[in-house]
Amino acid sequence: MRSHDTTTDIILIGAGIVSATLATLLNKLAPEWRITIFEKLDSAGQESSNEWNNAGTGHAALCELNYTPEQPDGSLKTGRGVEINAQFQISRQLWAHLVDQGDLQNPEEFIRPLPHISFVYGQDHVNFLKKRFEALDGHPQFQGMEFSEDPEQIRQAP
Repeated sequence: MRSHDTTTDIILIGAGIVSATLATLLNKLAPEWRITIFEKLDSAGQESSNEWNNAGTGHAALCELNYTPEQPDGSLKTGRGVEINAQFQISRQLWAHLVDQGDLQNPEEFIRPLPHISFVYGQDHVNFLKKRFEALDGHPQFQGMEFSEDPEQIRQAP
């Protein structure tokens, strides 16, 4: 009977982008560590990291309205949205560096930009969305963001 060394130092659950990024970082920091990744699906990145799902994906806070809560005085607190976006940009820089170093291949397989839209209904929600747009419009990370109440433009949105 053959014996296999099953010792592992780090166990990661799920083979999505978050585990893949963490495993890569850990491997860079401590290459002697043995890392095991468990995935229940047929292939990596098919659940939360799938670009059409938004659970464990890397995202830029472009349309997550909860990152810009309205304050009692009616102003919006944008810090969390700006912070999340900055963190995502740093993640993209890391992935680009790892591609340049040959540690990751085929970035088009795990970085898939998608159009974003926040759609709300009811005048209070429309007012909030407009206020959010105005509050984020000056931040370089949110350059190119648009606001529209034009039904035809909204109909053409992705």
